[in-house]
Amino acid sequence: MIVVKIVCLILGLIVIPLCMGMLFFPLVGKNFRTPGAALIAGYIFMFTLLELIGIPVVLLAVYNGFTLFVNLFTPCILLTAAAGVILALYRKKQSGAYIYEMSRAAIRPDNTRKQISLEGKIVFGLFLILLGFQLYMAFTQASFDGDDAYYGAHAVAAQQLDTLYRVNPYTGRSAPLDVRHGLALFPIWEAYLGRMSGVHATIVSHTIVPLLLIPLTYILYYQIGKILLKKRKDLLPMFMVVIALWQIFGNISIYTPETFFLTRTWQGKSFAGSFVIPAVIWIFLCLFASDEEQEALDSFAILNEPEERKTGFWLLLACLNFAGGASSSLAVLLSCLMSVGFGVLFAVRKKRFGILVKAGFSCTAGAIYVLLYLCLTHGIIRL
Repeated sequence: MIVVKIVCLILGLIVIPLCMGMLFFPLVGKNFRTPGAALIAGYIFMFTLLELIGIPVVLLAVYNGFTLFVNLFTPCILLTAAAGVILALYRKKQSGAYIYEMSRAAIRPDNTRKQISLEGKIVFGLFLILLGFQLYMAFTQASFDGDDAYYGAHAVAAQQLDTLYRVNPYTGRSAPLDVRHGLALFPIWEAYLGRMSGVHATIVSHTIVPLLLIPLTYILYYQIGKILLKKRKDLLPMFMVVIALWQIFGNISIYTPETFFLTRTWQGKSFAGSFVIPAVIWIFLCLFASDEEQEALDSFAILNEPEERKTGFWLLLACLNFAGGASSSLAVLLSCLMSVGFGVLFAVRKKRFGILVKAGFSCTAGAIYVLLYLCLTHGIIRL
């Protein structure tokens, strides 16, 4: 039984998002098709579906809402994952071309390893030790805070009472819809993992989720580091060590992102600061590296690709600006503001108004989310 639960968690946390992220491959350059990028894109797509399906269920289903959500969400992510695999297998004439590229990328994602010396490999080993230490502490020394009595209880209520944000987590009694938090479905995702694997929602959130989200965040920082250190890839291992040390010793107050990252990993606000905001930066770094920089960045030859090879990044940004709402309503506002701000800067730099238009369109779904949130919280829409 324990083996079955572990297999279900691996499928839900790694395999399915990885396959979903492969839908992203045809819209980006060949060298971008790596397992790390697929996993990042897959989680963005998964949380986009989480919000698209979950928000109507939260708003309209008073009873048996969680069961309805599970029945709708499960086939959607399975079909999306299957579509990613099928597209990867059959888009090119050679069957399995994308799978072959990913298998090679899993061994050697780019030529970074060729440019890293023995000392660099030792430093990267130090990073892996630091990562292992963080995972060990997250697994064995899980911390608790006052928010667990609220967010964690919502996940437990969804799993055990089959309702979404219709129970007061402090008393366990029925209550009106919690419109302030009802659009942020991160606890419901944790309850979903618990339902599909047969594990209690509290165990999923405090024990299982950190083992995935911590490495996922470092995969994102690794992608950022490859772009920032494109001319000095030998410094990439040190960059990862610095990031890991920064996270470990960043607990200078209870409000820092580092504190949330390691002590509240299972909470949506931690995911917003650790993943959503850096993901916006990563997407724009990929989109707007200069021509000279891109020539040096042989593993991310984006500007030398046809224009449609950039479409995937814009679509990913649009999904991210909406999917961030799963973690926190504020995350949508911040990511949209960052998207518009970066869009203005780069539109001026490239002297192309179309960049600003695309940045604006990428915020459309996020703007609808914010408008719905304001209407609900200010009583304009009453349920």
